[in-house]
Amino acid sequence: LKIQGECWPSASSRGSCLRTAMIRALALAAFGAGVANAADHWAVLIAGSNTFWNYRHQADVCHAYQILTKRGFDPDKIITMMYDDVANSTMNPIRGKLYNYPWPTKEEAVDVYAGCKIDYRGKDVNPDKFVAVLSGDASKAGGKVLQSKADDHVFVNFVDHGGVGIIAFPDGMDVLHANKLINTLKAMYTKNMYKQLTFYLETCESGSMFKGLLPESLPVYAVTAANAQESSWGTYCGDQAKVGGVAIGSCLGDLFSVNWMMDTEKNADKQETLEEQYDRVKTLTNKSHVTQFGQVSIFDSEYVSDFQGGGSKFVGAAPTEATAPHKSVVDSRSVKLQHLYSNYVRSGSASDAELLMEEIKARQAVQSLGASIHELAIGSQAGLGEEAPAEISWTSKMLDCHEKAVDAFGASCGWNENRLVLAKKLYQLCDRTAGDVEPI
Repeated sequence: LKIQGECWPSASSRGSCLRTAMIRALALAAFGAGVANAADHWAVLIAGSNTFWNYRHQADVCHAYQILTKRGFDPDKIITMMYDDVANSTMNPIRGKLYNYPWPTKEEAVDVYAGCKIDYRGKDVNPDKFVAVLSGDASKAGGKVLQSKADDHVFVNFVDHGGVGIIAFPDGMDVLHANKLINTLKAMYTKNMYKQLTFYLETCESGSMFKGLLPESLPVYAVTAANAQESSWGTYCGDQAKVGGVAIGSCLGDLFSVNWMMDTEKNADKQETLEEQYDRVKTLTNKSHVTQFGQVSIFDSEYVSDFQGGGSKFVGAAPTEATAPHKSVVDSRSVKLQHLYSNYVRSGSASDAELLMEEIKARQAVQSLGASIHELAIGSQAGLGEEAPAEISWTSKMLDCHEKAVDAFGASCGWNENRLVLAKKLYQLCDRTAGDVEPI
């Protein structure tokens, strides 16, 4: 039985609202404790990057925070992790504010940073604390954590960079492997921390974090911005990244994230199902393949409001009927390069030229590093130019090999934003060695 706690705006009169309240009161009396102990809603929102060229990630997360709170979420039951170095960056032309949409005028522009409550900042945004927050381990997290119960619904939204089998954290120095994430979700359920959990993931190759890894018995539903082999995309970039005529100098949002949030707002006063949201967002996100994982057939009929809040209050952080189409989208892995190139074109300065050349050289160095690892593992450059298998397919042996290779690479070479592409190279090498990590 679904009992709505709100009088929806579509109610034709105050009288109908009163009737709704009376019906709800009678239902509460009839069902007693069963309804009194109804599900709670919890959420974890995380922007796993830093630096100004990743503006969009922090804008996405603050927009998500605004949506949840306006839809009735208790702010005390939302845990937000964000480096928080963008809004007040000296590079931000509208200091102290973040926007997730290219508003034509300053008067109508909605600042998503205003009131965005952040629980973990700076170096506290890391894999260990993220896992501790999800697991409800306050001693390890050192702050607010999930305290959800067996009947509760949990919503997780992670926005950042990633690679095959990994999601990244600020500076790209730390990564979380798919195996650890899935084991965390399993442990949470074993500890009676949720009845159902939805996970919206915005990273490159995000599908590789869930594909073939979620047990059929685990009540988890994941939606990813991309499949297991492709990039996700930034939107409102370049010349479109303007607010009130002011050029921001960085993409304002991510294509998948902006699309699902616009859809949630557009249908705030309707009983929209997760399947309906997925179908619409999949169509709108036309640069990558939005993908579902987990208990899809069960969750498809569940309402978006069961995980993102049941209220119908409109945030307005982006128009529900977007007047600005996604005219300027950029592959997420090219956003930094585009940002530096645009800076150089605009200024023509020697310092901006040097920063651009440093980035180009860093990318070339990643290619060379990948070639060196391949040669050391295989004993030659045979197959160097071959792509990773067309389909990412995790077996227990492949998963173990890849996780160990990822950890070894992090210890020996170090991860950063540009090197995340090498997670695919490590997968390719595990495939070539039939899951034997020793040569790698």
